[in-house]
Amino acid sequence: MKKATKQFLTGLLSFIFVASGFLMSSHVAYAQENTAGLKFNTLMIKESDSGTVIADLLAGQTPELKAGTTYALDVEYSVPASLQFSPTYFKAYFGNGLYVKTLPGATFTPGHIESTGFEELTVSPSGTGTSPYGYPQAGSEKSRSGELEYKTKNSLTNVSSRNEICFTVDDAYLNQSTQQILTDVLKVSLRTDTTPDVDAHSYNVTSNQSYQYTFYTNQSTEVVSKGGETSTLNVQNVGGYSLTAAHSKTQVDIIYPSDIELVGLEDKALYHKNGTIVSTVENAGLKTSTVEWDEPGSYSSGLSFYPHVKVPSNSTRAKGSSFNVIIRNFKKTIWNDNPNVGRTSENTQAVMTVTIIDGQDPEKMTLHALVDSAPNWAFKKNDSYNVRLGSLLIKNELVTDTKAKTLEFDIDQSDTAIIRGVTIPWHSSMAYGQIHWTSADGRSGTADPNILQKSNVSALITNTALGLGINDSIKSVKIDLGVIPGRYDGVQPMRDLLVTSNPNAKYVSDEFYGWSYIPAGIYGSWKKGTQADVVSTAKLYTTGEQPSADETYTLIGKSVAPRVVNGVGSINKTQVLGGDGFTISGRIDDANWDWNPLQEPVLYMIMPEGFSYSNLQLTNGTLSSPEYVGEFEKDGVKVKAWKYSVDIGQETRGQYQPDFTSKNMNVSFDVKTDKRAKRGTYHINDFLGITTQDFAEIGAVIKAEKWDRSNWNTSKYTAAFGNAINSGKDMVSLSEGPGVAVSQAYGITAQAELLIPQTGKSYIYDATSEDSKTDTTPILGNGDKAVMRIRVRNNTTTAIDHATLFVPLLNQEANFGNAFMPEGVTKLPLQLDHVDVTDNFTVKYIHIKNGKQFAINTAPQPADYEEVTNPNDANMLMLVSQVAVAPDDGGRVDITYKVPEELTRSYNNLKDVITPVLDYDINGNKSTLTKEPAAVSFFTDKVETISIPVEKVWQDHDDEYGSRPQSVRISVYADDEKVAEHNFVEAEQWKHTFVDLPKIKDGNEIAYSVREESMSSYTATITGNQTQGFIVTNTYSVRPVTIKPTVKKVMQGNPEQNSTFTFHMKALNQNSPMPHSAVGSMATATVNGAGTSEFDTVTFTVPGTYKYEITEVNDHVTNYEYDTSVYLLTVHVTDVNGQLVAQKTIEKAGETSNDIVFTNTYRAPVNPTVPTNPSNPGTPSNPGKPVKPGTPVVTSPRKQPKATPKKSELAKTGVRIDAMVYVSVLLLMIVTVLKVVSVGINKRRQ
Repeated sequence: MKKATKQFLTGLLSFIFVASGFLMSSHVAYAQENTAGLKFNTLMIKESDSGTVIADLLAGQTPELKAGTTYALDVEYSVPASLQFSPTYFKAYFGNGLYVKTLPGATFTPGHIESTGFEELTVSPSGTGTSPYGYPQAGSEKSRSGELEYKTKNSLTNVSSRNEICFTVDDAYLNQSTQQILTDVLKVSLRTDTTPDVDAHSYNVTSNQSYQYTFYTNQSTEVVSKGGETSTLNVQNVGGYSLTAAHSKTQVDIIYPSDIELVGLEDKALYHKNGTIVSTVENAGLKTSTVEWDEPGSYSSGLSFYPHVKVPSNSTRAKGSSFNVIIRNFKKTIWNDNPNVGRTSENTQAVMTVTIIDGQDPEKMTLHALVDSAPNWAFKKNDSYNVRLGSLLIKNELVTDTKAKTLEFDIDQSDTAIIRGVTIPWHSSMAYGQIHWTSADGRSGTADPNILQKSNVSALITNTALGLGINDSIKSVKIDLGVIPGRYDGVQPMRDLLVTSNPNAKYVSDEFYGWSYIPAGIYGSWKKGTQADVVSTAKLYTTGEQPSADETYTLIGKSVAPRVVNGVGSINKTQVLGGDGFTISGRIDDANWDWNPLQEPVLYMIMPEGFSYSNLQLTNGTLSSPEYVGEFEKDGVKVKAWKYSVDIGQETRGQYQPDFTSKNMNVSFDVKTDKRAKRGTYHINDFLGITTQDFAEIGAVIKAEKWDRSNWNTSKYTAAFGNAINSGKDMVSLSEGPGVAVSQAYGITAQAELLIPQTGKSYIYDATSEDSKTDTTPILGNGDKAVMRIRVRNNTTTAIDHATLFVPLLNQEANFGNAFMPEGVTKLPLQLDHVDVTDNFTVKYIHIKNGKQFAINTAPQPADYEEVTNPNDANMLMLVSQVAVAPDDGGRVDITYKVPEELTRSYNNLKDVITPVLDYDINGNKSTLTKEPAAVSFFTDKVETISIPVEKVWQDHDDEYGSRPQSVRISVYADDEKVAEHNFVEAEQWKHTFVDLPKIKDGNEIAYSVREESMSSYTATITGNQTQGFIVTNTYSVRPVTIKPTVKKVMQGNPEQNSTFTFHMKALNQNSPMPHSAVGSMATATVNGAGTSEFDTVTFTVPGTYKYEITEVNDHVTNYEYDTSVYLLTVHVTDVNGQLVAQKTIEKAGETSNDIVFTNTYRAPVNPTVPTNPSNPGTPSNPGKPVKPGTPVVTSPRKQPKATPKKSELAKTGVRIDAMVYVSVLLLMIVTVLKVVSVGINKRRQ
């Protein structure tokens, strides 16, 4: 039977497995793919930065785009249930004129990604291959066009990507039409492994920009003689690069007077030859010639035109007259543009002027005397730099040399500056005479021209080359220049800073170019603390003649505020995913010709939430240690800042040093992102600020470089920083354009970090290894604070309807399970200091019920906790969103903990590791996630201590005897070693608590005792212990003093026999001690006849004044007259260092007496009689016996309650009955199964 049953069950199971396998394989083999529900729901183009919708593609809108703006292709599509677990793909195509900047997963490398609804990049855009002339260059950013494809994340039925697929327009394809159409340039579709191009769409894009050419007149004037030909006039195209159609013509018109001959129009930029004059039209005395060049097809910029026009030798034009040459109507044909309008210069033109000169020894020079405004750092800082303090531009307008010339400088007439150098015109053909010079301190000399430093159009004479010190001023220079060669042009290098066609244009406010651009310049710095104009004169005249007033020029250097100018930098990546990093590098100053003196540089590292920096490096300067400035908030994002001073001494960075060398600073650092970083495009000015020390105090300003000014300053942060950074003023940064796009993996993040407010350092716990745990756990000390910051961010494409964040408090030992305490019970008690949340969250305090624990990814339910109003009663925070959390939005929670001051070394190295739990709801789909942990530890040198209260109790009848001292010293001993002492005084109620006593020594608890300094008149009794405290009881106790009062009997007369006389000493004070033989307050002494007697000893035990009355008892002995004197014995007992001392005084009738003397007189009887005996004194009554205490009342004992009965036998019987029912049911089930099996076996046998 057993064997048959086993065989039957085995067969049945085998059949089930085989059948299920067959059914599954049949489904795979024969299921028909249904793509009906695979379709796009959203195809939207938006501006990436602003989120502005540009076009809803599914609604039929055509996007109008412009170059220089980054756009996002937002996509959402549905996957039918039939394909939910099958591979599906999203495809996009970016044609000529568009290129991709960022992608989901922040990578262009095919493979697995962490992003949105995609799990893999299967095809990466790498160029279309259809653009001509090798454009775009393979591997360049602009080559990221063509096809891209993503594989859908398995199991999703709705897929979306927002602000991840970002692209821009390539201006190389654009013409001047604002309605240019880029045809079918954007295509999207879906597919499966077997069905291509599901729900395919193709879209045109319109460029709404007009790309035209303009002209820049590089050389606007020229002087020729009759018969001469122009050669230096120059006009350049401005308009960028473009793709030009092959076999097209590039054309331009040149207009000139009819009597002037056009020799040719030469291009020196693209074609490098004269163009072909294809037509000439004459009208109203002017000729218009159309010149063209054959275009082979290229990716190229505009042309650089050199008109060659000739003045006939027999021209009737007057000497000194001039005429204009005009360039206009430039046109290039753009490759494959629609409409085919190309790019033209439209209505712009360039005008050049030719001046005619004629006669014997002609000479024509143009000179500009300039007023240079230069930054004055020396007024408030140091004079360790050079700027230009006035200059003279010189040009020989003719092709012929000038006469020999002499140049003289009379420099800095008011001695305002340190003049370290001057420049003179230089050309390789020039021959100089000796250099004659004087200095401000009265020296003079000559120097050979070989000291000159030569470059471009200038030669530099420095003070050190003349033999002067680096801070010795040059006062004058005179040098014979020789002839100035024909066409020497010392004006042209400054053409973009000065309208050289205007002889009155003499003010230059930007220090852009160096000494080699200035043919006659004065260089140096203001003296410290000065700012007056530096006024000099320059004279350029024919050698051997006296300079005229027309040949004398005033050069001025004007002081302006110190300027901090931006640098130029780059970011080594264009896109990253949260968790990745990038590197920033660049040059802080003088990055692109800009003259930028900088003193006492200061750098600020600025890190928005989710970013951190490392590996900060700087050349030509020493960075200080970072100073944490603080944390600020901008647009709901926390931003931290650190300050670095740069030590360069009193030197300057940038052009020029006092010796005319250039010292510049290069900076680089790494930036790391994490899941808290907000998605978006970031630039260097989001992370770096550059300024100078005491920026506001010295009146400094910031200034953009002329050529590089993209994202050049930190003005975005100024309001948030306030006066905490750079005195509330903007700073410069490194100019940079593209930025880096930061994306985040699809999901809801609630990342926790532990922030130390004092240092700004943050920690994200890493439990990978013991070393990583240690590195990511801050160690706090007593009184330190730590902020657990949890940033909730919605990195999905759907709003979170509801979000609740649970965060454990650390005010007690607790273990709420792996959901909250991944490393078990919390051991380090921390106080809750305060809680800050963003406006979209509200704070609730809850108390998790005892014994409740939660598994990973589970959250407390209402039955698990009680909501409390007092934070001290809470053991967990519950933070509830008040509004829906939109995509890219979120919230922040800051929970500040404080280490109690009383924590001691017993808590050293204990650690709390906790994790927040996020519970959220999206469209009714609820999810609970245990997020990343944060950890904190503790260490202190603070010894675990105890406090011991000590109280002194006096037993001296409230100091009745005045024996208490003013203070008493009591000491505390630890194992017989005194460790503390205190003077106890009445003002402190004779109490004191000894605090901060170490509890443990060498692992053992210290035994403490107290001792009191010895004190006369008191004995001390110490009770108690170090836990409950000690009581020191002081009982008054002195050494007693005794006296024996003496009485003297004197007899007058001669009795026949002695009689016995009795004396009484009566205590007059109730507390006066008496001899032990006394009866009550009466003591007795007797004398037989004359003589002395002593009362028994009186013992005094406490100080005081005691009075006694001593009298003689009249016993009525016959023939005696008794002395009735009454003596007052006063005993003054005092405490002398614990020994009582008695001082006696005797008074009789108010007068002091030395002794107590009683004198009796005996008178012999005349008729003697039998004397009568005095009566015996009455016997004093016996004191009454004490009353016996009453007999206690005896109450009848209560009846004892009956013992609680044991569980009844009926209950036991019930248990047995229940067990029997279970056994019966079980047996019935077994029988039934056996019957079923038996029937199956019988059927099989049949």
